[in-house]
Amino acid sequence: MPNWTFLALHFFHTMALVIWVGGMVTIGAIVAPVAFREAPDRGVAGRIVGLSLQRFDLLVVVCIVSLVVTSGLMAQWYGRWSVWYAVQYACIALMSLSALVSMTIVAPKMRSLRRRLEDGAMPTHGAEFDRLHQFAALSMRFNLACGTIAILFS
Repeated sequence: MPNWTFLALHFFHTMALVIWVGGMVTIGAIVAPVAFREAPDRGVAGRIVGLSLQRFDLLVVVCIVSLVVTSGLMAQWYGRWSVWYAVQYACIALMSLSALVSMTIVAPKMRSLRRRLEDGAMPTHGAEFDRLHQFAALSMRFNLACGTIAILFS
């Protein structure tokens, strides 16, 4: 007889990882390129991608909570403690930290700078926006790598 509790926990755990990683791939490989190719100007494209990421952040929070809960329960109830699971849990922790920094610190600063730039702000704001954008893109690539490793070890 299958252990339905474990199967349910493992299903929700894996789904959270797949949704998170799949969402990053979708936004990075489909939404952003299409928006920047088809929108009338870069500002409109940036707003489309920014709003997509803002909505995705809500889904990421749900994934983080789900991963923390399912990881904790599987480790405690089913003894999922080994080097392999430690790698997976470390990847999840690093992804979560990176995503939380990006969505609570970097993204709000980028939205504020984007509004200032649309209002004709000084060129230095553009350089700061570019720096934050590079950090956000690096964070997404890092999370994609960590998420892929976590899926491999799940």
